Amino acid sequence: MSDIGHVASAVAQLARGEPLPQLVADSLRQAIETGRLAPNEQLPSEPDLGARLRVSRATVRDAIRILTVEGLVTRRRGVGTFVSGVTTGLLGGSLTKLTSTTDLIRQHGYRPGSAGCRITVGVVDARVAQLFDLEPDDRFVHVTRTRLANGRPVIHCEEFVPEDVLGVTSATLRKRTGDWSLYDELRRDGIRISTALCKVASVVASPELAERLAVPPGHPLLLLKQLHHTKEGRRVLYCENFHNSERIELHVVRRP
Repeated sequence: MSDIGHVASAVAQLARGEPLPQLVADSLRQAIETGRLAPNEQLPSEPDLGARLRVSRATVRDAIRILTVEGLVTRRRGVGTFVSGVTTGLLGGSLTKLTSTTDLIRQHGYRPGSAGCRITVGVVDARVAQLFDLEPDDRFVHVTRTRLANGRPVIHCEEFVPEDVLGVTSATLRKRTGDWSLYDELRRDGIRISTALCKVASVVASPELAERLAVPPGHPLLLLKQLHHTKEGRRVLYCENFHNSERIELHVVRRP
């Protein structure tokens, strides 16, 4: 397999904070989602893959199990393990994997960017404050921006963080150059997101969203509303992300 060497290098470079099977699964997932491992391509056998990645066969088996649950690979009895034959649009991702928009775009081999970034601090809609069990007059950092992949608009994001959560001021955020991630900002402050409650809805593009995403008004969009928590249950980030359904495709694995 031509790209297992790349996967081995990625595994070796990853931080050791996660269990090894998860690191192997993450590296294989990235290779699949960026197209370096093609749909319907057969993976090496577990012993061969373990030898190439310098991990045990048990680690490979656990990593493959993770990817099987996510629907990214399939096992064919007596034949082997294959990359699933599902193709995606410009971008694709699993709803079971919590990934920042910046990382999602970068993992597919595209250059992340932002357009129309606006950062304000103040009171927000009461419904947002209620999600955090805060008062209507509590202040939030509100980031509005359209995320780009190689300069093409793919997701419009509305992001809300309670003002006392961020360790940097809005003025500092405005000085950030290029594309940057709120996940990374929180991580620098020692805040690690553990889970996110995600609600999915189908909506149509308003005139403003249509302009931002370069689609006609009324174009179908996929809206993800996500409330992010730390391991301790602290609510630290709320996002409303409007996805252009022609340029990004999301999937989720369902089990009985």
